[in-house]
Amino acid sequence: MAVGWALLAAWADLFGHSAGFAQSYSGLSGLGNMRIYWLVGLLLLAAAMAAFPRRFERARRSLFFCLPLAASFGTMAFAVAPQQAFFQPEVVALLGIVVAGAGYTWFTCLFCGILAETQSMSRAIGGIVASLALKTMLVQVLTGVLSEPMQVGLAVVLPFAIAVLAGVAERGPCTRIERDEWKPASDASAAYRYVVPQMLVAALAVATTRVLTPLGFFGDPLHQFSGAMLAAAGTLGVVAVLVALSHAVLVKRVKIHLNRRFIPAFLVVVIAFFVSALTPSWQGVVPAVSEVFVTAVEALTHALFWTLAVTSIRLKGASPFRVVGLAAGFYDAVSIVWVACFFDLGVANSGVVLLVALVLAVLVIWLIDRGGGEERPAVPPELIVDRRGEVAERAGLSPRETEVFMMLAQGRSRAFISEELVLSEGTVKTHISHIYAKLNVHGRQEMFDLLLAEGTNSDRR
Repeated sequence: MAVGWALLAAWADLFGHSAGFAQSYSGLSGLGNMRIYWLVGLLLLAAAMAAFPRRFERARRSLFFCLPLAASFGTMAFAVAPQQAFFQPEVVALLGIVVAGAGYTWFTCLFCGILAETQSMSRAIGGIVASLALKTMLVQVLTGVLSEPMQVGLAVVLPFAIAVLAGVAERGPCTRIERDEWKPASDASAAYRYVVPQMLVAALAVATTRVLTPLGFFGDPLHQFSGAMLAAAGTLGVVAVLVALSHAVLVKRVKIHLNRRFIPAFLVVVIAFFVSALTPSWQGVVPAVSEVFVTAVEALTHALFWTLAVTSIRLKGASPFRVVGLAAGFYDAVSIVWVACFFDLGVANSGVVLLVALVLAVLVIWLIDRGGGEERPAVPPELIVDRRGEVAERAGLSPRETEVFMMLAQGRSRAFISEELVLSEGTVKTHISHIYAKLNVHGRQEMFDLLLAEGTNSDRR
């Protein structure tokens, strides 16, 4: 999974700004910024997935073979457009870049859905971060070693390799998480109240970092590390910082409630924006360290965005196609505006960076204020809470059922218990059914009545 997603990102980078495609971009400069057309391809398929998720689900097997072929065709069409005279070059180039962009959206949705449905949150985050780390190293190697014709040839072949790896990941020896297809969880709306705003802010941050940071989709290699050895050292530094930050602000917080789980990651992103804007442009140790940090956070922002998408899919309030379609669609739309308005200003425009950093800071403060504290217990008095262990032991609950029961007796929702214990909601639902059967009750209210009766009898004794 990690290798497949890394190759996908490397394919996009080769297509976007490798020397092999430089002639195609220069020959079509009259059409304006070609990156906008790539983003249009991404946006079109994202909008279609968001609008018609069931149709994509039904056609998934056919699209699994057709879209890699289309992505490869689009890559080749864009590469040869200026060199052929049979068709109008501009038409061939635009068709190629839009189709390739649509293929990229398909693959990201595919990988995101597989991670959400087959892996725990910790492993899903690990896969996303590993893919970003591998991509950072792959791009340095591919652009530095391969000749220009080989770069184009590799970009044409890569969609097929990515499809093969996606198929292996989907059918691999992993435990598929329980899932009620097309059936929203009854209490997922409360969790989405926290996830959706955070995903929108993350999309804004990703779109901005791709324009303003050195190794974003629109950027160049590390400027402070000239020469093969220094470039390799800088790349390894970026990977090390990315892994350390991701572990601290994403992996270690998977059991934190959704209203505050991702706040540290957002704060790191805001800090990186200020560092990028305030670091001097001359050579030296401080600018080099700053560049490594900012570039690593650019990748962390991607990890944050896709982690939020995986989290939304695991809540099972919608299909992977709808979740990724809406999230990626918003991100693509913001990216188009950013490229049209700010790309010509360059990555060194500190005023724009500072302005965006201030906006993000305000939005993160809003997220913190909106989340408030952790969910309050809906019921019961301390009398009930004190009797939970005794009741669980007498009913013969298993250790996992006891954990679920302890939280259930505090009035927690299934979504909350699922997030806290890192279980699927289907598994939590099964545990709750077993708990009710062992307690000989038929619902939550009867369970509370039983606990209150236990407390009253104990006090009388």
